[in-house]
Amino acid sequence: MGAAEYVKDVAEFVKKFNDIELNRRILKLEEEVIDLTRDKRRADDRVEELERALKLSKELVFKDPYYRVEGEPGLFCPACWDTKRIAARVVTVTHPVVGDQKVCPSCKHIYEGGRFT
Repeated sequence: MGAAEYVKDVAEFVKKFNDIELNRRILKLEEEVIDLTRDKRRADDRVEELERALKLSKELVFKDPYYRVEGEPGLFCPACWDTKRIAARVVTVTHPVVGDQKVCPSCKHIYEGGRFT
């Protein structure tokens, strides 16, 4: 049984005594437990996100002008990775005048002829 469920059980038990002040305190405690549970979930999500980023940082290899993961398709923007640690995949777009270009959807940098501009 988790803390939130335990507090709810205690609240149900306290209701039998009809003590309004005690009921208020139990409700406040229940709110705090819910807030702590929410904060823990956010912290767990952040840890998971950081673990994924750490794993990716060990797998990324710089091959001018992009970052790549060996054996995997896709190119990653070096500007986003080097400055913000964002693994933004570079996409190919067709420009009506210039033709195909590789563009980072995150920072909008354009790679022409495989070079960073």
